[in-house]
Amino acid sequence: MKRYLLLEDGTSYEGYGYGYDGEASGEIVFTTSMSGYVETITDPSYAGEILIFAFPEIANYSVSMEHMESDKIQVSGIITRDAHAFLNGGDPGKGFNDFLKANKIPAIDGIDTRDLVEKIRQNGTVRAYISNKNEFPDTFQDPMKLDLVGTVSRKNYQYYNSGRKKQILFVDVGTKNSLVKRISETASLHIVPYNYDFDSIKFHYDAIFLPNGPGDPDHQSLAPLRDFVREKSSEIPVIGVCLGNQLIALSLGGKTEKMKYGHRGINHAVLIDGRVYITSHNHGYAVNGSSLQGTGLEVAGRDINDGTVEMIRHRDLPVFSVQFHPEAYPGPYDSTWFFNMVRSTVGE
Repeated sequence: MKRYLLLEDGTSYEGYGYGYDGEASGEIVFTTSMSGYVETITDPSYAGEILIFAFPEIANYSVSMEHMESDKIQVSGIITRDAHAFLNGGDPGKGFNDFLKANKIPAIDGIDTRDLVEKIRQNGTVRAYISNKNEFPDTFQDPMKLDLVGTVSRKNYQYYNSGRKKQILFVDVGTKNSLVKRISETASLHIVPYNYDFDSIKFHYDAIFLPNGPGDPDHQSLAPLRDFVREKSSEIPVIGVCLGNQLIALSLGGKTEKMKYGHRGINHAVLIDGRVYITSHNHGYAVNGSSLQGTGLEVAGRDINDGTVEMIRHRDLPVFSVQFHPEAYPGPYDSTWFFNMVRSTVGE
């Protein structure tokens, strides 16, 4: 079945449809990862995005539910060059095509992804539609103006008792399952929605943790959370990852900016304290390093390719965060130091 990718700049690509027989809209981004596509497409940080797999061959192994980072696929649509979507998934997984159908996610194959990625690298991210008709819509919705965190955050309080004495207030702005697991190795977690009534909290917690998530960190829906972090940062440790990194910067007076095409992949080299780490990334916004002057925060790490801020920390307070995803084992254990740092900050 023919399917079309329609870009807001008037460009159209013709390919073959698979997955769900429907339409999708969103901002097109690309990942350079060669594997881990199940973990990638179920990462809540991808809400509102149509994802290009820059590596040509995708779906050449079965989908294992145990590798999902959330309870469903989070991307709006998928673009591939050579997807093996109709291969038998085998035991114990299932085929990629069936997985997309079950989650109602349309995909398009046979696209010249190299040309599309080059276009994005030159011109920046672009909004698009995936459709069965070669007809452009009247408008292209900008998902970054939406409350994307609200679509992926938990709706209710959850206590994750890991048997640890220390307690962490874990604010779900779109966290991955693997990050919850890793942080629970340090403390028991009070996991709350991003729009929780923080003034009503009666339970004790020893630190605040802000995980990954989608969208613009400066979105108005996150203003109460930023105010809460600003208030508490002088009292107890505040630690963040990805979107959490950006929220901490904004809460303490810094600024963030939308990147030209973002970082998405599992091989980004980051320099921190004189050492290079291979890290996993998924973000379209970043902290503006020069905006941290006078906030008490300082840049502690940068991407060695383009200088993007990858770690910030406070000079006087136990506040620090990283832009990359340390739980993703990209090195595969390059980022273990981050969780050791969390443990030493919060205590045993």
